[in-house]
Amino acid sequence: MRLKNRVAIVTGGGGGLGEGISMCLAREGAHVVVSDLKLELAEKVAAKVKELGVKAMAIRTDVRKPDECKEMVDVTIKEMGRLDILVANAGVDGLPTGDATASPLIEDIEEEDWDLVVDVNLKGVFMCNRAVAPYFKEKKSGRIINIASVAGRQGVDFLAPYAATKAGVISFSQSVALQMAPYHVNVNTVCPGIIWTPMWERLASFASTSLPDFGGAPPEDVYSLVVQSMIPFKKDQTPTDIGNAVVFLASDDASEITGQALNVCGGMRMN
Repeated sequence: MRLKNRVAIVTGGGGGLGEGISMCLAREGAHVVVSDLKLELAEKVAAKVKELGVKAMAIRTDVRKPDECKEMVDVTIKEMGRLDILVANAGVDGLPTGDATASPLIEDIEEEDWDLVVDVNLKGVFMCNRAVAPYFKEKKSGRIINIASVAGRQGVDFLAPYAATKAGVISFSQSVALQMAPYHVNVNTVCPGIIWTPMWERLASFASTSLPDFGGAPPEDVYSLVVQSMIPFKKDQTPTDIGNAVVFLASDDASEITGQALNVCGGMRMN
């Protein structure tokens, strides 16, 4: 129970990675505010969190909108009495929204697709960090954990917008860590590897139909091939793996860790 009675916000918490993070925090005693653009998904995860014997609340938040991010923080403090941990997890994959077979080449990327992934993945992290900063500074404590990706460590040919935003999250988090250090607020990043979530299901489907190397193979086979060829451990990661890393960074065990980006990827990236 390393996080007993602490209060955490998890954005993008309505499924996949966010759900796994929320459940891991709850198992360690944290009360969890599950934030998601789709309230009904957040409510389902919040119900699961409550089954673990802690408090939970669902809230709809569009992380691209500063007023909604501020409201998320204000409501959390009002209803839960405090806020100790922010996990900025909300994100999109950056694949073309209109055509599943669209080209990922830079000259073919539509401006609206670029803008969406930047707005959610990078601006959204900024908005959430900005919303909690005054409160954490005042209480002179807090944990900010921004979720990036191993794609932020090295570019990915068919995910250029996504990789760019995740690299931005890593650098932005280091800057925030420097700003928040005088207030004893820890700011770190977790970089997940390859995880079978709805996002990766979409990625595998896209690769199957759009990338000739995969020859139209079923998405599950594409995913397995990517895991076997890119991860030294020859296995994918799980939302729980990422959640455990978040718990560590949110706990007192990581009190002297800030400005770091932790790869949880089975050795896929070693920088």
